[in-house]
Amino acid sequence: MKQVFKEPLLAFLLIGAAIFALFQLVADDPLTADAEIVVTAGHIQVLTMGFEKRWQRPPNDSERQGLIQHYVREEVLYREALALGLDRDDPMIKRRLVQKLQFLSEDIATADKPEEQQLLTYLAAHQENYRQPSRFSFRQVYINASNQGENAQSEVLKLLTILNSNDSNADTLGDPLMLSHRFERMPATEVERALGHPFLQSLREMPIGNWQGPITSGFGWHLVRIDERIDGKPLSLNAVRKQVVRDWTSQQRQLANKVVYERLRKNYKVTVPDYVSTDSDVKSDSQSSIQLYMSKLSL
Repeated sequence: MKQVFKEPLLAFLLIGAAIFALFQLVADDPLTADAEIVVTAGHIQVLTMGFEKRWQRPPNDSERQGLIQHYVREEVLYREALALGLDRDDPMIKRRLVQKLQFLSEDIATADKPEEQQLLTYLAAHQENYRQPSRFSFRQVYINASNQGENAQSEVLKLLTILNSNDSNADTLGDPLMLSHRFERMPATEVERALGHPFLQSLREMPIGNWQGPITSGFGWHLVRIDERIDGKPLSLNAVRKQVVRDWTSQQRQLANKVVYERLRKNYKVTVPDYVSTDSDVKSDSQSSIQLYMSKLSL
């Protein structure tokens, strides 16, 4: 037997015979309705378009026949694979089918363009995401507390007094740091990225026009003087329309997937070990939204 499987051709024939025998066992009647393959004019048009896109010219008659035979071959093998259950327990096929179903529900959910009132309502509910950021013009002197020893606090207070008396040479004071001493109208997001949220929060609350501190950042202590603070403000829909439409559409897609899953999930009884919870924590945003999507999907 080992010698038999050393012959590649004979081995392929045996494997093919085994697959055919397996199909005969699972197929009650090979001449079912699913055994008919109809190549429509639409199929041929799609095949022709694919050829033209790849080769930048239409196929000749021989090539067109080749495309059709290739399509038939794929369809035969595809159906036989399904009949043998080869699609089951395949993570790639499962993932692709899940994606296609999600895309279907998302496409239906976003088929209609949002109305003006819907965008205004969305903007009002997520105003914080569309604010013009606060900006700060400030100077800072960095103090490395570890260099000051036990007298760090008193030394910092002395430096603070000097700065408030005469800060013409502020850029030369303090300890070295890979940050500028002066910032002009720096957006709040950049302040937070460079110096951290506590530092930004201090800038929001500090008075303008004199040196304050020390306030802390991820680097250490800073003495700071704010010269200008421009508070952020909400932006109008026209100013951020593109972003609002994009985010509203994304929200609708997510909502569609949730409500479709909730509806389909009710059709299944799931049994799992006790230590794994399957309780869905997904809640629909509104009953009306669920009904809308269900009606669109005819579920």
